[in-house]
Amino acid sequence: MAGLKELKRRLQSVKNTRKTTYAMKLVSAAKLRRVQETVVRAREYQVALEDLLSQLVATDSGEGKNLKHPLIEARAGNIERENLLIVVGGSRGLAGGYNANLLRALDRYLDEQPKEPKIIVIGRKPAEYLRRRGFKLLNSFESLPEDPFDWPIETILQSIVLQFIEQSIKEVVVLYTHFSSALSVLPRFERVLPLSVNSKGKAISSNNRSEHSKKLLLEPSRGEVLDQLLPRILQTKIRHFCFHAKASEHGSRMTAMDAATKNADELTYKLQLTYNKVRQSGITSELLDILGGAEAIK
Repeated sequence: MAGLKELKRRLQSVKNTRKTTYAMKLVSAAKLRRVQETVVRAREYQVALEDLLSQLVATDSGEGKNLKHPLIEARAGNIERENLLIVVGGSRGLAGGYNANLLRALDRYLDEQPKEPKIIVIGRKPAEYLRRRGFKLLNSFESLPEDPFDWPIETILQSIVLQFIEQSIKEVVVLYTHFSSALSVLPRFERVLPLSVNSKGKAISSNNRSEHSKKLLLEPSRGEVLDQLLPRILQTKIRHFCFHAKASEHGSRMTAMDAATKNADELTYKLQLTYNKVRQSGITSELLDILGGAEAIK
């Protein structure tokens, strides 16, 4: 059994660790609340843009069948054209299974591809992992600010739109972690190019859509409106996925630090009991020695 000094040292070390994990839990909880609000607002903005596109499609006599744009048109299957994968991950650890689950989903996707896709990475952890596996990255963004609003989404957007229009890639898929709650974060794949167009808007009911469509005026032209609207929808989608990823990271870290704090409390309790027993045993032994010495003097 460890001595009193060793037990006391371990006890103090666990208490110091507990302070750190508890502080990290509180910080992650505060950041999570802010990002959750941003996720909701970003979703509302995305829905508004998609509803505007739905109204635009509804003005077409063919209900979208005659709608043509380079970002909408699907590419015919061609083995010479790769897919492009955008991976949104974390840049720091101590987030439970957040990064590990994302990397497992990434492994499954890469193993299923007949040809190595082009890869753009947002986050240091997935970038380091892919380099260890020998994958060449088209681009990586690893030194990211805390706020996803400041992430280089416009730079990524310009790159993928140019390659898609030039037909050097077949489709663009985003791998990110979808945030449902702090206890429910799951890796998810979403195709962002070619954009899918649905003539049935969500925010406008079917009874009122025709009325709104009649009131919709397009200036300067339908094509120019699409040229502005579709890249904005694409940018909003990718940024929304980044907000989900950041919320998932904060939620996972908060949950992991909460579990670590509880484990530290349990370990502190057990170490304190052991320390008290060893200390009491030492005191009892010393008392017996004193009593034995007193008896010998008599």
